Amino acid sequence: MAALAVCLMAPLAWAFRGGRKVNNRRETALQLHRAQLDELKRDLADGRIAPAEYDGAKLEIERRILAADALTDAAPDGNAKLLLIAAAVLVPVMAFLLYLPGSTPNVPSEPHDSWIAQQQKAQAQISTVISQLRAHLAGLDPNSVDASEGQAYLGEALAEQAGALTPEAIALFKQSIANAPANASWRTLDEQRLVQAAAQQQ
Repeated sequence: MAALAVCLMAPLAWAFRGGRKVNNRRETALQLHRAQLDELKRDLADGRIAPAEYDGAKLEIERRILAADALTDAAPDGNAKLLLIAAAVLVPVMAFLLYLPGSTPNVPSEPHDSWIAQQQKAQAQISTVISQLRAHLAGLDPNSVDASEGQAYLGEALAEQAGALTPEAIALFKQSIANAPANASWRTLDEQRLVQAAAQQQ
């Protein structure tokens, strides 16, 4: 980890090499726009752009050059050099210390018994909902709007319990959508689940 951190900090350390002139924002912008002009001229010469496009793009770049030339940034004074040196040194050191034995607290994973208990509780809740929906549907006309809503939610509960679209759930979605009004809130659920069922059968 320390070696990796040193490699990552290498570009920062490379910036401290001597003999380099650091440009301010104005100089950097001017160099960029002049390079864009040169590239634009090459594109025109190679026939990649039309003369009319060249004139428009050239005018825009020249406008940006004038705007960049008006910038009045102060020249870089190197006042952040000490901070950058400290970062280049401290990051590898801290990375090494972080991975020393005992430096990282051990976070125990969730006990398997607790996870099993949560799953059993969730399944018990779904089974209760399924029983209530079946009892509710038993007293309704299977072709009524109320039954359509119950069939959609019972099909969804069965699919959630099984973790997949079972034949009974698919049959309930088909029966539900047959009697669901066009603006019914559960009609979208029916349509989505039937599309998934068709995709599974392909």
